Amino acid sequence: MPTTLKSVTNKYLKARNLAQGTRSEYQTTLAKWQRWKGRVPIERLDRPTIREFLNWIYDRAVSDGGSNPGRTSNKARTHLRAVLTWAWDNDLLEQLPRFPKPVQFNNVAGRHYLTKSELNSLYFATHEMSRPRGWTNPIPVGRYWRAALVVFYNYGLDSGTVWGTIPAHEPILWRHVSWDRTAPNRQLKESSKWGWLLYRRVKTRKSFCRPMNRVVHIHLKSLQTENCCPSDPVFLGGSSRPNVRFRELCELARIDAKTDSETGEQKHWLLKDLRKTAATYYDEHMPESSIEILGHSVGGVTYRHYAHRAPLAHKAINTLPQPSAFSALLKGFDEECPCCRRPFADAS
Repeated sequence: MPTTLKSVTNKYLKARNLAQGTRSEYQTTLAKWQRWKGRVPIERLDRPTIREFLNWIYDRAVSDGGSNPGRTSNKARTHLRAVLTWAWDNDLLEQLPRFPKPVQFNNVAGRHYLTKSELNSLYFATHEMSRPRGWTNPIPVGRYWRAALVVFYNYGLDSGTVWGTIPAHEPILWRHVSWDRTAPNRQLKESSKWGWLLYRRVKTRKSFCRPMNRVVHIHLKSLQTENCCPSDPVFLGGSSRPNVRFRELCELARIDAKTDSETGEQKHWLLKDLRKTAATYYDEHMPESSIEILGHSVGGVTYRHYAHRAPLAHKAINTLPQPSAFSALLKGFDEECPCCRRPFADAS
């Protein structure tokens, strides 16, 4: 009995743990296939047929006034190739058909992570941050933001986890910071010289117990005072709209806006881009480590339930190369520039 692309696509989506937006994109490509020649079984698919389908998508995008028809055609090609490859791997298809080459398109994809030079600029720009209205804390607000940048980079946290911008968020409190070598979670057998940090993700509500490296340790120590209570939040100065404060920080650091991948428009950097930055540098440093560090969902029963991934996270966090500015506090240059020894504005 001939196998339709619709049935294979539905099986593929059931087998894969994809995001809802990605699943909708596959369904859109399937709808285009059925509108074209949806009765062609996958056993009869060949390179000319696939090329004809992709050309039809391209011409249709042009007639509809699409700004990037080549990208639309290539996205459908990617979806079709992923479904057929899965069918071939699961013996639903005897032979994988050859695919035509991708067509040219306008590459407007922007960079969705911050470079280390930009992180350095953000770090030192925190010394120029203005005090919030009614700020009476003896610690400058910039010091809280420097520590926040460090934990964003090392753990890929959500802004709600750091500041708890709404009541539903659970921010990091001082009782979540442990200076002991032994992990508060008894399931972890590793020891950490610099202590441990406990937090909960906003999206999944999953709890994490992560080791601190030397940079994280000294920045959190710089925020601790003698009057700290276990129920006090670690980070202050985020206000109810931390992205607005981060936008002001980017302006102080003179960081250009990012480019939207869909429209090519310039957009402001957001705090969630620091999470993407952490994922980028973790995978560059130790491939696939970001899956465990950032708490991404993964497929496979063995990986989810049996693979012991804590040592991977422990090694990745303790060996991740840090931006040079993050080491300024280690060398005693928190109140002055490490290169010219110029006192910073918030030192007074």
